[in-house]
Amino acid sequence: MTGQRRYDIDWLRVILFGLLIPFHVAIGVYWSTYGTEINPNIGDIEEQDRLEFAEANNDYSAESVTIESMILHWMHQWRLAALFMISGMGTAFAFRRRVWKTFLKERVKRLLIPMFFGAWTMGFAGQLITGEIDFNLSEMTSAFLFGIVWRSLSFWIPVFGKLIALGHLWFLWNLFLYSLILTPVFNSVRNNPGGLPSRAIKAMFSIKYSIGPLLLMPLILTISEIVFKPFFPGYIGVAYEWFWFFIFFAIGFTCIVAKKEWYDFLETRRTLITVLALLWTLAFVWIRLEQHSTGIAYVDGGWLLEEPHILHDSMTLAACAIHSFHAWFWCLVVFAWGAHLLNRHSMRLSYLNQGVYPFYIVHMPLVFAGLRLSSELGFRDMPAVLVATAFTVFTCWLFFEVVRVSRYSRFLFGIKDRKIEPNIS
Repeated sequence: MTGQRRYDIDWLRVILFGLLIPFHVAIGVYWSTYGTEINPNIGDIEEQDRLEFAEANNDYSAESVTIESMILHWMHQWRLAALFMISGMGTAFAFRRRVWKTFLKERVKRLLIPMFFGAWTMGFAGQLITGEIDFNLSEMTSAFLFGIVWRSLSFWIPVFGKLIALGHLWFLWNLFLYSLILTPVFNSVRNNPGGLPSRAIKAMFSIKYSIGPLLLMPLILTISEIVFKPFFPGYIGVAYEWFWFFIFFAIGFTCIVAKKEWYDFLETRRTLITVLALLWTLAFVWIRLEQHSTGIAYVDGGWLLEEPHILHDSMTLAACAIHSFHAWFWCLVVFAWGAHLLNRHSMRLSYLNQGVYPFYIVHMPLVFAGLRLSSELGFRDMPAVLVATAFTVFTCWLFFEVVRVSRYSRFLFGIKDRKIEPNIS
């Protein structure tokens, strides 16, 4: 691995994290993900009728297949996968200059501390904005202190713990676990750059006709779905998604180990990658419509738990392949065009990179506030999305400007030191 900085990775990290805000706003409008009480689209409906209306019409749930909803489904399949790949790439750069003990210490400081602090504070702020806690000093104090305790304890509960304790910050916990589990592999590759693991990784990208990244890697993802997906639906990085994102993270590491081979592949196959991604999108739209019409969770997973309680048939196997190949090829599109267009230094990039974690940590309660604001102003649909997104971005930026000044707040919100380091996520 060379020491040359890849600015395209930095830009993609900023862009993909940035997409988190409009995505989270949009699912609050088109899917009622945070409840009907703060969804601007159903603000005119009587309070007692809102939940019944949303369920009966299926317009404001993740099962919807409206154009807006399908765009959200499409984005959801690859955005997080690409972010885990970027994190794996950052890990490869980090290990060039660190021994494993230093790396793990930095993972604790950069992932776990912002995760806990964010869960305690932003979770509490979200409860205030959604009305779960009254603006009463005594109730607020007891709720905050109680939240620290139960969030710190409940996130250990398998499957459901992250949902109730960490919320959107589950990404940091998964990232820490993946880093911890793969540290022996990272250390081996670092200490033996000419050893068998390194040679095997580079060989994967050197197979004739690019069979490795075009076929073998998405097949590995498909196999993980076939093995785990029937048993439980994947969400917030649990069930089959835990293993699926783990593979994306590991592949991201291999891409930087085989840096020359990886970027040569992206440059020479960029057009083919784009065409294949579009074709897989057609297949994804088809399987998503099949899920909607049959009620079998081909995309979401967990179909073994529902009627007709099948483990696998031709449709479920096809769904696993379509889901993984579709996500993989859109990740390749992102990295191929990113490498082609974005590998350029900018004075703004360092500033934006510092803002990634603070924006990510604080944005969720501000999304709730933005949705409430849109509702109060009478906006619906896309205008509501635009207003809530603008409000969230602006307030996140104000927050970032405040916390980046102090050394202690920078530490709590995962802001890197001002010195330039090569692509460490």
